[in-house]
Formats: sequence, C-alpha cells, structure tokens
Amino acid sequence: MKELKLTPEQAVALLNLLQAEQEYEGYLPKALEEIRESLRTWIKEEGLARKSPTGGYYLVRR
Repeated sequence: MKELKLTPEQAVALLNLLQAEQEYEGYLPKALEEIRESLRTWIKEEGLARKSPTGGYYLVRR
C-alpha cells in the first residue's frame, strides 16, 4: 500500500467520511477498513482529534 501524506485536517475529514460510509453501507471494503484503522490509530497516538458525542471526530488545536 502506498503511503498517504495528509495534514491533520485532511486525516480527520477522511476518517469522518470513512466512518459515515461504514454507517451508511454497513461495511467497508477491506482496503478502506485498513485505512480507517490506520487513521484512527495515528490520530489517537498523535492526539490530533477527539471523538464527539455524535460519533464523529473533531480536530484538537494545540
């Protein structure tokens, strides 16, 4: 898999988009699921975003 170079804003937006797609369709293809998990892990490790009560992620400014 190729390496993605995303800004924190792009990563959070992509994660929210993938989560919305998963909720709507009920599943994600394996490749997109792997990307979603990688984004979640990276965002959590870096402390870039928090999960809102509605289920989406929002960017945390440092």
